[in-house]
Amino acid sequence: MAAARLAGWRPLLSQALRGGFHDWLRLDGERWIFILKTLLAAFAALWLAFRLGFDSPGTALITVLIVSSPQSGLVLEKGFYRLLGTLAGSAAALVLVGMLASQPVLLLAALSLWVGLCAGYATLYRNSRSYGCVLAGYTACIIALPAIGQPLAVFDLAVTRVSEISLGLICSAVVYDIVFPRYQADQVISTVRGRYLRFTLLCQDALAQKLHARDLEQAQLKFAADIAALEAGRATAFFEAGHVRSRSNQLHAFNATFMAALTTFHTLHRQMERLRRDADSPLPGLLLPLFAEVAAMLSEADGPARTAAEAKGTVAQLGRLRAGWPRRVAAAREQLRQGEEAERWRIDFDTATELLTRFIEEMHAFASVYHGFASKTPQQISALAAYTPGTPLPVAVAGGLRAALTLGALSVAWYWLAWPSALEAVLLATVLCCLAASSPRPVLMVKQFLTGFALGTPLAYACMFWVLSQTDGFPLLAAGMLPFLALGCYLKCLPKYAGVGAGMTIVLAHAISPQNHMNYDVVSFLNGSIARILGLALSAAFFQLVLPEHTMGSPRHIAAALWREARRACDAKLPHLKQRYENRIRDLLNQLNTLSPAQAELKQAITSQAITLLELGLAVINLRALTAESPSAQLRADLEHAVTQLARYFAAPSPERLQQAIATMRATGPTLRVHLALAEPERAARIQRALADLHLIHTSLLDVAEAAAQGTDHDS
Repeated sequence: MAAARLAGWRPLLSQALRGGFHDWLRLDGERWIFILKTLLAAFAALWLAFRLGFDSPGTALITVLIVSSPQSGLVLEKGFYRLLGTLAGSAAALVLVGMLASQPVLLLAALSLWVGLCAGYATLYRNSRSYGCVLAGYTACIIALPAIGQPLAVFDLAVTRVSEISLGLICSAVVYDIVFPRYQADQVISTVRGRYLRFTLLCQDALAQKLHARDLEQAQLKFAADIAALEAGRATAFFEAGHVRSRSNQLHAFNATFMAALTTFHTLHRQMERLRRDADSPLPGLLLPLFAEVAAMLSEADGPARTAAEAKGTVAQLGRLRAGWPRRVAAAREQLRQGEEAERWRIDFDTATELLTRFIEEMHAFASVYHGFASKTPQQISALAAYTPGTPLPVAVAGGLRAALTLGALSVAWYWLAWPSALEAVLLATVLCCLAASSPRPVLMVKQFLTGFALGTPLAYACMFWVLSQTDGFPLLAAGMLPFLALGCYLKCLPKYAGVGAGMTIVLAHAISPQNHMNYDVVSFLNGSIARILGLALSAAFFQLVLPEHTMGSPRHIAAALWREARRACDAKLPHLKQRYENRIRDLLNQLNTLSPAQAELKQAITSQAITLLELGLAVINLRALTAESPSAQLRADLEHAVTQLARYFAAPSPERLQQAIATMRATGPTLRVHLALAEPERAARIQRALADLHLIHTSLLDVAEAAAQGTDHDS
């Protein structure tokens, strides 16, 4: 009997153990695999550096710890740009020292300028190339500053630096690509599937009137972060040997078609919210059946497509809906009665159905691109402008200026001080200023690194003087350092403490500084430790003292950048302007995700402003496209005047200019309707779209005026 009961429990116990092991492997298991790979690559690089007789074997070790990441592609990407940045920084150091070797003050000024330019560029373009710019900046300092007073050593310093870093990068690439590889491509595929499913469900809820406008705005922020993450993942996966590299254009198209459908859908939802506020309007009753029909076409009987292959049915359904859609809209429009009031309703109806038509077309394109991932052969899609993150120019200039001032002030102080370890403070403060300048939360990054160094310094002391001083030979050296580095690597796995872990591992490797002949000098260790902590503290001080408001995620600069982008929509060159404008607004929305919970109200206000300006800017671009194509000089003049009034308002928002823009939009409508009555069918369809855009601009401006009247305006 007992044996029978045990046999009955055995499958359940086995299943529980398998499930528990799977959960452990998915969470803690992944972390320990990361730690294993990092330490294996680090000690392999250190051993080879010893065998090759490098002057600073610890540099190879630090390189591995810096580029370590759970995904193999990210290690390869960071390694590639780290190598390029190191080569560029080495070349800059050789040129500057060669030109200004006899003028130390001018050399320090030139180095400060170089660091400022590199940090400013890295801040302006927050992509994978930024990391290379950061390396180019502080590598020049690491090589050139020790060469002051002995310029003939600069070439040896450059060669040694490049050799040691190259060794660390090679070891990282080999280990991460062979030992339990984790590819970014898998995460990219998961992101694509998850976004399609989430967006489809969101659209169905909103079309069924189950979604509040505030929830949709929050979804915009989440999708903005998702768009940026997908582009970063695509760039990382490009370095892996896999099929994602051949699908770069498809991923660009996936992002582009998604952003177009998301913007149109949000505009449609806001238009419907406006109509529902009018209790006497018959439009909700006419439009809701159309919304329900579109919602039904977005999924199969068992729900939205979960894989690219399943999206084939959705593409077919949306294609059939597009074919019969004009008849459905015309039948619904005939139900509107005649009269002056009905004329206003017809304008609102035409605008809503035009938006719904655009959404169907854009959703069909989005689903088609998603279905294309099911094919083994990549879709042939024309090259699109890639989503490129950017930072408001004042913030980028401030980042470069802050880094230049940090290096300039500290290097001058070091040059006239008799403290040998002061150079470490200068270099570390410069390195952190450059790194933090391109970080989404620079002040938090500096604080976390400072915490990691503060915690890691006593651990480094214990490791060096209590453990390593009692050992001899590489195996015991590695065994002595292993538990301390493992702790730092584990903290690096935790998102909340990643900066602390990174700082801890770097200070451990830097303070111990493994050499062929170890030097256990307590005074030198304490001097170096004080200098490192001081360098980090000075870096934090410069962030607090030098243009503290000009940092990544500054609400004021994001809001100002939104208005500048809207102004550019009125006069920038038209080719690809729509996609570039949408990319820029989405990126600014993503930067709002860096705001703290204490700024939730301000974040919500700027989010609403961003979405309004996104709608206005895209409508203006559509009007400008019609203006460029129109053969009528009078129509071109009227539309150009309307765009000019909007440009004046975007350039300097004020109640007076807002009212002027509203009046201009209201006066341009009748002119367009006159041209519509005289136009041939093909041209009439374009004018009808322009009327819808004009009406959208008018209603959006009225919403802005209403918000200003209620005291919720956040234009500035």
